[in-house]
Amino acid sequence: MSGARIYLDNAATSWPKCKPAVEAAVDFINNCGATSGRGTYTSGQLADRWLSRARLALSQLIGADNANCIAMCSSGTHALNAALRGVLKAGDHVIATRAEHNSVLRPLEWLKHHGDITVDYAEVDGCGRPQIASAAGLASDATRLICVGHASNVTGAVTDLQPWQELASQCSAKLLVDASQTLGYQSINVKDSSIDLLCAAGHKGLGGLQGTGFLYATEEIRIDFTPLMLGGTGLRSESIAPVQPWPNVVEAGNLNLPGIVSMAVAAETLLRDQTRIGCWRDAFTQLVSNTQNTPGLNLVGWADEIASDHLLPESLDQRIPVASYHVVHSSPHDLAAILNDFHGIEVRAGLHCAGLIHPSIGGGTSGTDSGTLRVSPGHHTTSDEIDRFTLAINEITTAIA
Repeated sequence: MSGARIYLDNAATSWPKCKPAVEAAVDFINNCGATSGRGTYTSGQLADRWLSRARLALSQLIGADNANCIAMCSSGTHALNAALRGVLKAGDHVIATRAEHNSVLRPLEWLKHHGDITVDYAEVDGCGRPQIASAAGLASDATRLICVGHASNVTGAVTDLQPWQELASQCSAKLLVDASQTLGYQSINVKDSSIDLLCAAGHKGLGGLQGTGFLYATEEIRIDFTPLMLGGTGLRSESIAPVQPWPNVVEAGNLNLPGIVSMAVAAETLLRDQTRIGCWRDAFTQLVSNTQNTPGLNLVGWADEIASDHLLPESLDQRIPVASYHVVHSSPHDLAAILNDFHGIEVRAGLHCAGLIHPSIGGGTSGTDSGTLRVSPGHHTTSDEIDRFTLAINEITTAIA
């Protein structure tokens, strides 16, 4: 291996994290360390204030009316499971898409398998974008929920939410949006998009610590929300009744306060400097431009967004910094191992926890060559790092051709 480590797997989790967020979390651990809702002593009150501060910053970041709509979760997966279990009832019909993450697909399939709900999946195009016409053909009077990811974690294509909002309104369904990949990379406004439920991880584009996420829900949904799990909340301890108000219905148990502190500061940092939300664009444009014509390396899902030898600037408005490649004459897993072992470049190979999208974008879901080689720069990726990746990938693909 030569040179310093190059981390290009920010779609899994960002690195390095937002520096002020990390510093605030470390300071909290060292100088407070209390949990929220468990005591009226000084450090307990400080923990309470940090929790309130995080709710406020996150609500402002997504354009919500007030901080009360935010419930803290341990991950985007936790938020999605809580949302699905919270709103779905026996007999409900759900429309999801073939672009969704397994954090949506597996809970839905579990509920379907146990006879609680029915599920249909809308098709996606070659870019991995869900097709609204396909979804519209699946709608029925029983449709209770429409689930759509704000962006594919495989191709990086962002979904235009307006048609999905309109479809949900037409069939009197609720709209759930998975923003785990877009939060911190693309703006999103729950009011403008009429989103009923929004789930997001806090450790990706936002730059918070791992073990963080949140769930946004409208007031209507919060009134009748079924808990995913139950336990201590610090409130009404005299009662063992399995009924809790929002957000305690989501937040049973001790919360990850250091992680919540990191989300609060990361969100506040982004709110103060909105230019940060797009600072990934230069490095990502360089990546796509440098690799689009590399022999043996096929960029997935970009046919309509690259003109001749350059990336169309307006296409970045509908992208996050994720590029996936099919590799000719090689397994993406082998290629990722070579990049890591000989060049110090960390990327991800495989299906990326998205079990249904790959046939639609020209890939398989079984065998050693299944999936893609995914390269995901972040806010801190440099031009030199992209150049090093480009040189390495050209050297490897030339050798295996």
